[in-house]
Amino acid sequence: MAFDIESLRALLCERLCEDIEVERRPDGELMLRTHFTFPDGDSFPFHLAEAPAGGFRLSDDGHTLMHISYEHDIDSFLTGKRWILLEQVIGENQICYDGGVFYIDTSAERLPESIFNFGQALTRIYDLTFLSRTNVGSTFYDDLATTLESLVGESKIYRDYIPDVPNAEAYSVDYRIEGKNNIPLFVYGILNRDKAHLATIKLAHFHRHNLEFESIIVFRDLAEIQGLDIARLSDVGGEMISSLDSKTYLSRKLEKRVA
Repeated sequence: MAFDIESLRALLCERLCEDIEVERRPDGELMLRTHFTFPDGDSFPFHLAEAPAGGFRLSDDGHTLMHISYEHDIDSFLTGKRWILLEQVIGENQICYDGGVFYIDTSAERLPESIFNFGQALTRIYDLTFLSRTNVGSTFYDDLATTLESLVGESKIYRDYIPDVPNAEAYSVDYRIEGKNNIPLFVYGILNRDKAHLATIKLAHFHRHNLEFESIIVFRDLAEIQGLDIARLSDVGGEMISSLDSKTYLSRKLEKRVA
């Protein structure tokens, strides 16, 4: 099949030009309309302004993180593993981040290329939200730590605490929190069945050696861990939280036990 390269080039230019529109808002700002959209159908807001050093600045005006915040905890994007991945996206796409705003400065000649690069970058940034729906253990534990710190304060939390029991190094506690009446609160994050088994063994060891403590077990997703795994863990553990989405419930449990 023979292609008419010039006709194809003209067709692509015509259609691509139709797909990108420049609009002036009532406040005088320029906006670009493209086919880049969020999963709910809302368009990416591309603000167009003069860059401080000349040329153009493409900016999302903070809308990307605001859009993500509708259904997700935005603080989790600015700490831990997600922040590392976010920095990677920023670096690979050569965009900038400042106070919640993503932007890219470009010349007039490179504006078309920058529009597509910026759209690709914002798409990758939004895709980080899917980490909370997949088996990414590193983010679960970061999210758990952030949640605990927000509820009780960082100064009351000891991570990877070594309790006073025989062979203590093998029985570390994910988080020890100062409890009421000098009774410590142990918090375990349960990512999967393996962690459920390990937490069961550790808690049973504490009971055998008459260690005084209370415990809260926080699951990434309780529905994924069923049957005997839950039964054994409930025998030795205390309160159980089905997922980090139950933040209000976790807060009430902590309030009753934290000094």
